[in-house]
This record gives sequence, C-alpha cells and structure tokens, in this order.
Amino acid sequence: MKKVKWGIISTGRIAGEFASDFKYVDNAELVAVASRSQESADAFAQKHGIPKAYDSYQKLYEDPNVEAIYVATPHNFHFENSKEALAYGKAVLCEKPITINPQQFDELRAFAKEKDCYLMEGMWTYFHPAIQKAQEWVSDGRIGQLVQVKADFGYAVPFDAKGRMYNPDLAGGALLDMGIYPIAMAWLFLRKDPKEIHVTCHKASTGVDDDVNILFDYGDETANLATSFRSKLHNNLFVIGTEATIRIPFFWKASEVYLYKGDEQVDYFHDDRESIGFNHELRAVSQDILDGKKESAIMPHPHSAKFQELMSKVMERFLILR
Repeated sequence: MKKVKWGIISTGRIAGEFASDFKYVDNAELVAVASRSQESADAFAQKHGIPKAYDSYQKLYEDPNVEAIYVATPHNFHFENSKEALAYGKAVLCEKPITINPQQFDELRAFAKEKDCYLMEGMWTYFHPAIQKAQEWVSDGRIGQLVQVKADFGYAVPFDAKGRMYNPDLAGGALLDMGIYPIAMAWLFLRKDPKEIHVTCHKASTGVDDDVNILFDYGDETANLATSFRSKLHNNLFVIGTEATIRIPFFWKASEVYLYKGDEQVDYFHDDRESIGFNHELRAVSQDILDGKKESAIMPHPHSAKFQELMSKVMERFLILR
C-alpha cells in the first residue's frame, strides 16, 4: 500500500502522542521531525524511530521527501507555520485551534486553495469511532428529538505566567486550549447557530480566561458548555433527547459511549483500541491525500470557520464582562 510521508514540527507532548500512533496506521509513515534545537529533534527522532531530525522548521519544509506536515506548535504559531508549509506545497494537518481568530483562518483557507494543497484542522475527536457511534444513534432516532447538549472540559492547571496556557503572548486561555472541544461538540450535533449566547468568564492575573461557562440558546435546543484551568470538571459529553440520553466520558479522546433510557443503560460501545486515538484521524487524512482531495469530508473547512466564529463571539462577551 502506498504511504504518505509525514513530517512533524515541534517535539512537545501532543507531537509525541501523534507520532506514537503511526504504528497503528497502514497508509502513512513518519519520516522527519523538526525542532528549534538539534538536541530536541534528535531525542524525539530516536524515541519514535524517525529517520531525519532537523534543527529548523525551514529544513523540514524544504525536504522533498516530506509530503504532509503535522503542525503541533503553540496556538499563536499555527497560522504562520501552516502557511509556511503550504507555501512549499505540503499537505497540512494543524492542531486545533488551527488559528486564533476568524480572519486568520479565512486567509489560511484561501492560501491553501491558491496553492492547491490539502488543509485540515486537527479535531481528532470527530474521527473517534465512539463519537461516530453517538452520531449514528442520534440519526437512527434512538434518543428521540435532541433537546440539549452538555459538554465540559477542565483540569486544574498550575499557574505559570510564562507558560503556554496562561501567557497571552502565546494565545493562552482555557477557551482556545480546551473550550474549543465543547464548542465543537455543540456544532457536531446541532449544526446551527445559536440565537442567543450567554457567557460567564473568570480571568487569571495575566488577563487570559481561566474559567468559562457558555449557554448557546437555539430556541428549541440548548448547549451548556464549560471549560476551566481552575478546577477539574466532570469532563463528559451528554447528548440529551426526549426519549434517551447519550453519555461519553472524556469525550475529546472518546473510546466508549453509553445510551440510557431514564436511569437504565440500554446500550454501550467501546472501540477496544490500543492506540491513543490519533490513528483514526491520521488514517483518514492520509487517505484523503492519497485520493487527491484538498479537504476532509469529516472535518471540512466550514467546520473550522464555524469554530472560529463561535469562539470569537464568546470572546466578545469577555470584553463586555470586563
């Protein structure tokens, strides 16, 4: 089977998890990694069995053997790094959020079209079999009429003013880092714009949001969403209908899904995976590239545009609250 040759820029935790799932994919191989230091690149390459290690992103962009690049740098570099990779004709899978505002995404999307290159935001959650099973249950009418989506994602993150999560210069804040996931779940299951948006927000001393509660009111449906650096939340997704409820624990990395009628569990699915879960996304994107596609059917550009739009509207409420 033909394999897409991948490179990774950055050697952080997410990059390592992504690299570790290549062994579960038959249509992709990891051939290069780049860091800002040769020492870091060499250590990462040795750990994951990668043939080439570069001390600059530019050298990876210029490698003719690399067909696709996974961008795993901090949020504030996503736009720049993705555009650089596209400029060299590489397919790009960029970690979420793909950009930090709607204008950046519009420009990046247009540039990918101009360069005739594949571009996708790394919303790996959409590719998990457990999430797709939940979508199937909803489509089959097993929960009746959908009336509520509830999703929260939060962990207590020790304060570090210079660290990625709390530093405004690195696009820190709970909404961009974790809150995009609950917003993505509301969009996945409801696929429409809220009529009203209500937000409460707490700010850390650096000025970034560290606790956010969101209510999207659609009229006949609602989405209750939350994210936090201040405390561990329940970290569940609930898709609630008139007849039954779906519960997905740790939904952003979902491996299992429950179906309840009243208080009784009536169905259950588990994907029995050995991987972390990036393999589902990696396989799908690699197949898209092999098929000559420029956009994913599961995670298309309009989804990314909608995430940016909704997060921007939530952030507007931050300013009002301040």
